Amino acid sequence: MSPYSLGWSVFRANVDRAIPAERRRWMVLVGVLTAVAAAAVLVVVGSVAPWPDLHGPAAWVGAALLALAAGAVGVAVVPLRPRAADGTRLYWSGSQMAAPDPIERYFRAKDAPTIDPRDRDDVLRDAEAVRAGIVPEVFRGLVLAAVAVLAFGAILLLHAPAVFPVWLGVLSAGRTVANVIRLGKVERARALAATLPDVPPAATHSGERRRTPNGSKIRLPGD
Repeated sequence: MSPYSLGWSVFRANVDRAIPAERRRWMVLVGVLTAVAAAAVLVVVGSVAPWPDLHGPAAWVGAALLALAAGAVGVAVVPLRPRAADGTRLYWSGSQMAAPDPIERYFRAKDAPTIDPRDRDDVLRDAEAVRAGIVPEVFRGLVLAAVAVLAFGAILLLHAPAVFPVWLGVLSAGRTVANVIRLGKVERARALAATLPDVPPAATHSGERRRTPNGSKIRLPGD
């Protein structure tokens, strides 16, 4: 299975856990309120200004799509607050979320990596943390892609320039694909590490190799 296909499988299997029901309900509430407010603003502005011209069914459909796009933006900006499996808050997320260098090389390998048995526990732990950060970002990317589609349709119907939604769609799609591929590579390394036998604590050298992350590297649980 390619990293892309594996990444989508991991996303579908973990999205409910990564974005709890309480957070989803909050996103729906914010999205609905934003969409209603945007619709009201469009109607008021359309009645006193040349744009949007709300005369005709197509214009009303365009206004509705634009209001839905605004609601989706409201959903996308709600903080997702990713957490590791042990509940530790993660402060980096998405494809820029990097594990410590000795483990990150397994996650970035083009082909299936050969996992050092001494790195087994670190790979399993770091893979869980990176996955917890990437899954919410893939969800956010899908929401932004929906924003781009809705806004593009609305702007066409309302006769306005469509450059912004096109660029938003391209950027959202590119970032989401990158996140999905990274998710697949991380899962591939995790699955390979899970097949290795556990190394006795006395033989492990992970304590010598771990160090404080810097730059875009996260502080993983237990560091």
